Amino acid sequence: MLLTDREKEQAVKDVRELIVSSGITATVLRIVPGENLYGSDDQEYSPIGSILVEIVHTPPEDLAGKIDATVSVLPEADVLPEDRLQIETITYRIQTLEEEHFFGVITHQSIKLVKIHGR
Repeated sequence: MLLTDREKEQAVKDVRELIVSSGITATVLRIVPGENLYGSDDQEYSPIGSILVEIVHTPPEDLAGKIDATVSVLPEADVLPEDRLQIETITYRIQTLEEEHFFGVITHQSIKLVKIHGR
């Protein structure tokens, strides 16, 4: 065994502390149930709550991957791949959402974001 259970728990606590200490909150916007057009980006979204995030803005000159920012969120954050995140005055579409693992334990979720322009 490379790490003890206690060491794994400490790693989870350390990542949690980093995310919480950022002090940044994002509003989670979820699709309003009802009739939606397949593939439409004009669906109606409504706020369902907020989550703590640690955000890294991708420099504009490094947009080869078309990602505008990445955020780390707590593992229990209520966020789905089809949600939007509003951070300050900018609304983002979730491009990818992945659980991050550290020797068998989930430490956080990593989300890549793309700006929704004109919103």
